[in-house]
Amino acid sequence: MTIVRLLAVLGLTTTLAACATNDDPAKGGFFSGMKNLSDGTYDKRVNERQKTLENEQDVNLQQTRSLERANAQSADVKAERDAAEARYASFQRELTTMRSRLAAAEKANAKKKAEVAALNQQIDGLQAKTNMVEQDSVTNEAEKQKRLEALRREREALNREVDLLIRR
Repeated sequence: MTIVRLLAVLGLTTTLAACATNDDPAKGGFFSGMKNLSDGTYDKRVNERQKTLENEQDVNLQQTRSLERANAQSADVKAERDAAEARYASFQRELTTMRSRLAAAEKANAKKKAEVAALNQQIDGLQAKTNMVEQDSVTNEAEKQKRLEALRREREALNREVDLLIRR
């Protein structure tokens, strides 16, 4: 009779163990699977994972768009810098041309030597100011443009003086 009781206890324990359920499909057995299917636990887990995936995809999309905006801004800044460098190069060429014209006038008329020297000093000063603006990495672009415009007006006035000296 003890063997029968022992078998009965083992059978009862096995039956009760089989009835123990777990929400995790990887850890649960047949009865857990049946319980989870019937009470919607699996569907809840799938929905939670789907929401997590969608949230991660939204974050990824936001970060991708942020990167695209940063790249576009970087391209805009590079274009502005290239345009400013082109303006500086053009400015430098014009100053070099003025210096050449002034040298020709100096050869043509030795009498105007003092005026030529003064104009050369003014050109040197304008050249130094231009170099300072060009090499200034602290000042914002709008302020640089204002300075460059003031230097352009100064250059035009100097150019008129050179023209007057050459025509005399």
